[in-house]
Amino acid sequence: MRKLIAVALGAITLAGCGHSDKSGAVDSDTIPEQVIAEAETSGTNIAYITKDSIGGIYIGMPIQEIPDSIDGLYSKKTHGDSPDAVALIFSDPEGERFVAYDFGEGKIDVLNLIGSDVKVKVPGGEIGIGDVFTDVMNLPGVKPEWSGYDDGGMWYWTWEGLWFAPSQDNLPMQLSQRLYHSGQAPTRNDFTDEITVGFIGTGLPF
Repeated sequence: MRKLIAVALGAITLAGCGHSDKSGAVDSDTIPEQVIAEAETSGTNIAYITKDSIGGIYIGMPIQEIPDSIDGLYSKKTHGDSPDAVALIFSDPEGERFVAYDFGEGKIDVLNLIGSDVKVKVPGGEIGIGDVFTDVMNLPGVKPEWSGYDDGGMWYWTWEGLWFAPSQDNLPMQLSQRLYHSGQAPTRNDFTDEITVGFIGTGLPF
């Protein structure tokens, strides 16, 4: 079970089999003007993920319509290693930024972050991979969500249609036991400043 969790949190050794929140799907005929404007006017390497998109890449986008590059967002796309889904990794010269999953319908179902230079806009700032996880716990309206699979499961946290989970590094034993037990979600008091964000996505990659 821990191997499956490591795959889900890293989003680098890619695996997929079909869990997604598709309520934010965008009609393939239209890309929101704000999304296009953000992709075209971004003067830095910081991009932002929402429940619907990362720049000009959006939930519901046909795989065949994904550009080879978008200025300010990514310069290369490559196929990832995923036996049960089409997985596309988007990179820039600094490294891998995010991954998109297609669970068999020829369109993007889930977007997960890989690099720390794609962020979530939150009240008073932003959160990315590697930031302190208590920043997620402090978000107004954040909710724990149990995701069960096979012989176990794990607690995630959802906010504004996005899913978050802590990194597997530096997890104390007590938190680790609660994180993988469905009885009760860990609380803010279970986390220290050494525990960082390890997963952010529009849904889960399995």
